[in-house]
Amino acid sequence: MSTDPWSSEGLDIGLVAMVRDEPGYRIQLQVAPAGDPENTEFRLEVADRITWWKALVPFLGWGWWMIPIDGSRIETRDDVKGAEGFFQPHQLTAWGRFELWKAGFLGLGAFAARWDYNPWAQRGRKLVFRWLED
Repeated sequence: MSTDPWSSEGLDIGLVAMVRDEPGYRIQLQVAPAGDPENTEFRLEVADRITWWKALVPFLGWGWWMIPIDGSRIETRDDVKGAEGFFQPHQLTAWGRFELWKAGFLGLGAFAARWDYNPWAQRGRKLVFRWLED
């Protein structure tokens, strides 16, 4: 197991790390076991007091070329405090990225963070992103 997101061994289950830690952008990552050992699952959660739109956008790629996966963006807003999705083995490559976004000025999204990782190595894991402070 590993603490390196690009490792071919996968992240350690139980790992907790900050993706971004500053006012307005306190975002934590926790690695948990997935419900299906072949899938890579992901979840976005927000603290109870957060109501503005947040999004987790997964990308898969080949080398430097990354594309967002249709229909896999997960969002929270208002009373929705958590949402999730998953990749099945036939959808996975060794190159992936998550981008985190939040509501911004005039209704435009504000970029919050980018996290590159090896999706194939994360099979059997759930990557939980928690937005702790907005």
